[in-house]
Formats: sequence, C-alpha cells, structure tokens
Amino acid sequence: MKITKIECIPVSLKFAKPIVMSGGAEAASHVVLVKMYTDEGITGIAETGGTSPWYMGESQDSIMHNINVVYGPFLLGEDPFNIETIVARMDKAAKGNNQSKAVIDYALHDIMGKALGVPVYKLLGGLANEKIALAFVMSSGTVEEVGAEGKALVKAGFKGLKLKVGARTPDEDIEMVGALRAAVGSNIKVMIDANGGWQYHQALYILTKVAKYDIFVAEQPVPWWDIDSLARLRRKVEVPIFPDESAVELNDLIKIIKMEAADGFFLKIPKAGGILKSQKWVSIAQAANLPVMCGCMIDSGIGAAVEAHFLAATAWMGKIEQEAIGPLNLYNIHDTVTNPLKNDLAVKVPRYEKGFLYPPDGPGFGVELNEKAVKQFATPGKSATVIGK
Repeated sequence: MKITKIECIPVSLKFAKPIVMSGGAEAASHVVLVKMYTDEGITGIAETGGTSPWYMGESQDSIMHNINVVYGPFLLGEDPFNIETIVARMDKAAKGNNQSKAVIDYALHDIMGKALGVPVYKLLGGLANEKIALAFVMSSGTVEEVGAEGKALVKAGFKGLKLKVGARTPDEDIEMVGALRAAVGSNIKVMIDANGGWQYHQALYILTKVAKYDIFVAEQPVPWWDIDSLARLRRKVEVPIFPDESAVELNDLIKIIKMEAADGFFLKIPKAGGILKSQKWVSIAQAANLPVMCGCMIDSGIGAAVEAHFLAATAWMGKIEQEAIGPLNLYNIHDTVTNPLKNDLAVKVPRYEKGFLYPPDGPGFGVELNEKAVKQFATPGKSATVIGK
C-alpha cells in the first residue's frame, strides 16, 4: 500500500459559547481537515483540532504549508504502515510544529485500522478502558455563572470540573474558585488551569489561598518556560502541580521529573505530535509514577474519536478523570446522547454520556466524514490544497 494523495481543507467551527482563558477569548475552532488517499482505495481521515498560535505556535496556514511542502515529498509513495519511520522523518524535517505532525499520524492510524478491519484502539494495545471518566472544562465567568454551571454539570454526571483561571485579577479568581466549590460540594474534584497566565508571586498567592477548597490539580500556573517556578511552587503549596505548556517534547518530561517540578502531567495528543509519540510520552510519566490527564484542541467528532481511541487503549489514562472538551465545549452541551449532533464534521459523534466517553467500534477511528458540513464550514477566504494524484 502506498500514499498517493493528500488533501488539506481549512474549516472553521464557531463555538456555541466563546472560551475565555488567560490567552484571551476564542470564538471559533479553526482546524485543518486531512484526507490521505492510498493506491488501495482506503482513505485516512483526520482533523488537527483548533489551531491556537499562542498555545501551539501553529495556524491553519503553517500546518498546510508543512504538509504540502515539508512532509509531502517523503509522504507520497510511502507505505502508511511505516508510522515509526514517517514520524521520525517529520521530526527531522521540522523542529516543533507538532500539530501538523499529529494530523498526519492520525490519518496513518485511520488507514491502518481500516485496512485491517479493526478499531484503532486494537492497534494500540486493545481495550484497556471501556469507558473514560471525564472532567468538564469550564470557562471563567461571574461567581453566579460559575456556580450555576457547576451544579448543572454535576447533575449531568461529571465527577470532576476544571475551571479556566488567569484572565481576571487574582482575588477574582480566588472568589470564583470558592464559589465553584460551594456550589458543587465536597465530593467533586475541582481543578484549575491558568494556561501559564500568572507570574510566580501571583501563583504562590492564589494557590496558597485556594488550597482550602481542596483543589485536585493546578494546571500550568506559570509561563511554559519557567520550570524553576513550577518546582518552587510545588515545594511551597499543597495544591498538586500539573505542567501542560511546559511539557511538550519527551525530553521536557525528563527535565521536569528531574527537577521535581510536577505532581502529574497534562497531555494533548497534538501537543505531543500524535498517537505514536503520545504513547511514549505517557510511558515516561508512568515510569515516574505520575498521573496524566489528557485533553484536545477543541475539535469535532473526527478529532474526538482520536482521543477516545488513545484513552481507551492506554491503561495508565484510566487512573484519573480525563478532560472533556472537543464537541462538548464546541457546542456547549453535556453529552451527545440527549443532544444528538446532526451538523458536525462527523456523521455520528463519539458517545459522551453521563460524564463518560466511549470509543467508536468501527474500523479505523470508526467515524465517517460529513461532507456536507465540510463544505458548509469551509474557512472563508482560504482554499483546500491537494498534493499527489
């Protein structure tokens, strides 16, 4: 089997509710949809998830350039089963740029699963987690809004809630965290994510104050480059510290572990560069006996299926709740059963129900592309590209 053609389609999915975080408010998820064709008639379908230059450093344009110009020359004619070789060549061809590498990795896995007639989770080791417990990601808001949303999410079945902080003053963030804890009671895990939005002294102040609210995880409290402050915070506060933006490449994890700067890690599969590298990423954390929470870049049902298969096949990821984002945040819903989605990039979105995510069972990622929606949500002013024949 050989790769014969790769099509990149820029698509923009408007959020039902803007996401507010320390990096700013985002109103839409700008993704690149990839179709990878083969000489045996099997097509791999993949989606980047939303591009966010301030977080990942990539855009629709840069991703499409990498695929068409940097990776394309050695992808065309290659056997899609040679994932290890292809990923290594992408790493050699471009420093960083992991989101563009990841979408190629996804398409390759989709082709392999379809060619063998099995779900991707079987390629990754089998069904270790039949369903994945989720923590819902909440945008910041007023005290009243956060409290009301927290109660609704607990009623919907979520046992963990993650609140975006860092966009307001330190005291406003502290008040908001306290309101969430008061609204949901003591049996729900409350997590906070500053996306690197605090200076060290602010993080120390806030984490010291919110410790009384029994915070399960404080994700990336300081900028990505400041691992020293992560280590200092961890020595001084009672709240567990989980690096996200600081933990990208495999060697980042090793440095952070050696510096004793983490109580766990936060993974995004595109941040690590795809499924293959994410498996290695989690193995490093597991070797240090550190838990890993996983999220995505706010994607449709196409991208959500990738996360579902990876989490289902990776036993270590069943240790704690994983981040519920993707279609739930995109469409501002609590599940996909009572609220079936008919206008998503996927014909049928993976099942989210009562605070759990279930992997699709079909070959590959088990989701079918909604061609009508692809045309409807094409990014204005940008065109699809094709390399190969």
